[in-house]
Amino acid sequence: MAVIDLARAFQEHPDTRTAEATLTADRNAAREAFKAKSESLKLVLQEHQELIRAGKKTEAAEKLKAANELESQIAALRTTQQRDLEQRFLREKERIVEAIRAAVRELNADRRYAVILDRSAESAFGLPAVIDAPGADDITDAVLAAIVAARKAEKPAN
Repeated sequence: MAVIDLARAFQEHPDTRTAEATLTADRNAAREAFKAKSESLKLVLQEHQELIRAGKKTEAAEKLKAANELESQIAALRTTQQRDLEQRFLREKERIVEAIRAAVRELNADRRYAVILDRSAESAFGLPAVIDAPGADDITDAVLAAIVAARKAEKPAN
């Protein structure tokens, strides 16, 4: 039997930092786009109010129509961006976890371990899933080393 700290393996996987940085940058860009659209809406609403005060009902109605369109765009933008970011996050997480699983399978290709448990997992009660595993090999470092070695082998030599 062996154990792996899957949380640590995920955190130290070479792709995790890059994925986090990319997703954070994309999230910030989405926030900026939302903020810009919101500012546009605010300006259109201010123009609408000025037109009402000036008694220009036809122009005010057009501004209100533009404001309603902007509100719809903002709502769609927020929903779409949030969903897209969540889906990308899940895809990246699944890709990295699958790479870790592949490294575990490769490390255990000789089937020396009948079972490999995630020692970072928690039970439904929030307690550690693996409470004690005397004699179990911790393969976390070996898995991470295999991932890094595979990554180096993938990169062409300069």
